[in-house]
Amino acid sequence: MKRIAGLVTGVLVLLFATQLWAQNRPEGMYLSGNIGFGIRSDSKLTGSAGQFDNDPAFVINGAVGIKLKENFRVEGEIGYHLNAADRTSNGQDFTFSVLSFMGNAYFDIPTQSPLTPYLGVGLGFGIAGGSEDSFGSSDSDLVGAVQLMAGLGYDISPKATLTFGYRYFTTTDPDFILATTGGPFETEYSSHDFLFGARFRF
Repeated sequence: MKRIAGLVTGVLVLLFATQLWAQNRPEGMYLSGNIGFGIRSDSKLTGSAGQFDNDPAFVINGAVGIKLKENFRVEGEIGYHLNAADRTSNGQDFTFSVLSFMGNAYFDIPTQSPLTPYLGVGLGFGIAGGSEDSFGSSDSDLVGAVQLMAGLGYDISPKATLTFGYRYFTTTDPDFILATTGGPFETEYSSHDFLFGARFRF
């Protein structure tokens, strides 16, 4: 039910945002996409023994945005994090994921050159999933999410920009109930993401 409610809410938010962007189309809309990896530190457990030793995460996202003023942009983004982990107390292999729905705001720092640094902040929610690889047990939880962004864009044409960026992505602690834990537990979720991407204006 949590997963269904989260997906329905995300679709409604995207529909509302799309209508808003369409009304402001003359200001300049764009599509963007990023792919890369996230470095996840070991995460503590609350309500159960041990901790999770996290492997690097696969990260991908896409967004639709609009330029509000000369140096300001806002966008709606859908992202996905996926990583494997080992639980130290029993050696079980786990897989963690977060499907995120974010509203982002950016400030592009003017340089009078094709190279443009940027800073940004995002706020939204995500569907966090956890599964035990050995037993096939899985659970999910709806979480709040925040991200901070910084990076560089390089204009290769009037309509296209290549980007490289860093993001700190974190959520409220998801709750899971999995077979080998014997009860519910909370764990931390945060990731230092390094992403390559592109932005296309139209």
